[in-house]
Formats: sequence, C-alpha cells, structure tokens
Amino acid sequence: MTDPAKLKKWLTLGAVLYLLFPRDLIPDFLGRGLGFVDDLLLIAVLVYFYRSRLRNLAAGAASESGGREKRERSRSGQAAASEDSFDPYEVLGIPPAASGEAIRAAYKARMKEYHPDKVASLGAELQELAHRKSLEIQRAYQQLCP
Repeated sequence: MTDPAKLKKWLTLGAVLYLLFPRDLIPDFLGRGLGFVDDLLLIAVLVYFYRSRLRNLAAGAASESGGREKRERSRSGQAAASEDSFDPYEVLGIPPAASGEAIRAAYKARMKEYHPDKVASLGAELQELAHRKSLEIQRAYQQLCP
C-alpha cells in the first residue's frame, strides 16, 4: 500500500477495532488504567509504523526524482540517436502500403492498449512506459496522417 491516506485509514480502523474488541492481551476489566496499557502500546506501534512508512516513501520519492532526471538526460541522448530509426509503420504495426482507414484503425487499437488512463491502477513504472508508448503512437500517427 503506497498511498499514505489509505494506509492511515486502515491503521486507524485497525486501532479502533482493537480498542473495541473485548479480547485484549491485558483484559480491560483488570483495572481502568492497567487494561488500556496494551491498547496504548498498539496505537504507539501503529503510529511508529505509519511514520516510518511515510519516511520510506519520502526517501523513495527523493531518490526516484534524482534517478528520473538522470534517465531523462540519457533518454534525450538516446532520442537524438534513435531519431533516424523511428519507423511509424512499425510503431503502429501496419505495412507501409496501409490505407488511411487502416492507419486510423491501428492508431485507435494501439491507443486502447497503451493509453495512460487504462493503466492508472498499475505501478509507476508501467504508467511511465504506457505514457512513452502512447507518445510514440501519437507521433507515428501524426507523421502518417498530418
């Protein structure tokens, strides 16, 4: 679970259910103060877990942004090198003698596969891949049907 809001919701729900559940490590009927010791310990553990998870997510985001910049620089160099090897027919998966209708049909079919909205529920890497592929598909379509 990478969404902090969802994690917080589930941890809060778990803590409330544990507080309300009659079976505890230290039963509540042993005394007002003594019975809530395990409840407080559980809440402390959940808060610690949540905060450590947030720190890990923040550290991952910081390292990812640094890695993203490096990837963008290398991609821009690769893009200049691969500019000559871009084949719009290969990207759309059609023969060079394809008609305008076939080009539009192939464009629509490929965009259905790689549209970023289709992969919104998947991981960040797959979303990035789908974004790049959809840009390639759009570029190929624009070259073939100006």
